[in-house]
Amino acid sequence: MSTFLAGLTRHQDGADVLHTLILLADHLDVHGAPIDYARRRALFAARSRFIDVQTWLDLQRRLRSNPSLDAVHAQRWLFHTLTGSPAHLAHPDIAPATPVQRQQYQRFRWRILPPEAELLHRTAQNLLEAHTIDEPVQWAPRLPARALRDRVLPGPDTDSISVAQLHQAVPGGDFSIAQLAHTLNTTTTAHVTYLLSKHPVDWSPPRFRRTQHTATRVGQWRIWYEHDRLSLQAIADREEASLATVRLALLKNGTELRPAGSQQGRQRRR
Repeated sequence: MSTFLAGLTRHQDGADVLHTLILLADHLDVHGAPIDYARRRALFAARSRFIDVQTWLDLQRRLRSNPSLDAVHAQRWLFHTLTGSPAHLAHPDIAPATPVQRQQYQRFRWRILPPEAELLHRTAQNLLEAHTIDEPVQWAPRLPARALRDRVLPGPDTDSISVAQLHQAVPGGDFSIAQLAHTLNTTTTAHVTYLLSKHPVDWSPPRFRRTQHTATRVGQWRIWYEHDRLSLQAIADREEASLATVRLALLKNGTELRPAGSQQGRQRRR
């Protein structure tokens, strides 16, 4: 805290930031918050496992072309989110112990894909419900606009950046958080990390997105092929996919393809 306050004194907008923090503290004193973080820390601070490792790894293999076969970042995210405490205060089994590990966790936070975010939030909500805690997973206070009218704060108001603008600014494939901040005309990466946490972006390359879509649809394709007796071409037409994509996906899924020219009431194309 001392380091943070010292940094404020050196920042050109430091006085207005400090005043805003005082307004925020006063607002919380008056209105309170819907989350009891003291209770959460008492329940979860000593916990080393929050999510089933195999469930996380299965999702990673489906979503990423180069998956990390380690669920430790997911465990850190859940500790961080549930307790409000920084990840390095987690159980020693999951706490990042070195600066490199802390940087890796920060990178993980802004590169979470939408299905990963959904699983993490659902897991966090289930943990709260298991302890009969009726609270939102996360919450942020809102100061009245009039309180900030004359304050000069660093960067743009994050509400001024739409979800569409954020998603359009994120390139497909690997990207730099600093580069994205520059594209969105904000001077701090914290703004962008916050926006990505609220609105996760699928930054997968287009080719891998198609692979992801195929992986999620092949089960339905198999039902259509085996149960409904649709032809491969009919499935491809229905899904707006190529015949080769459907054929290869079904073969990888263990589906036994019918011989060419086979009939089921009437002749169907393979």
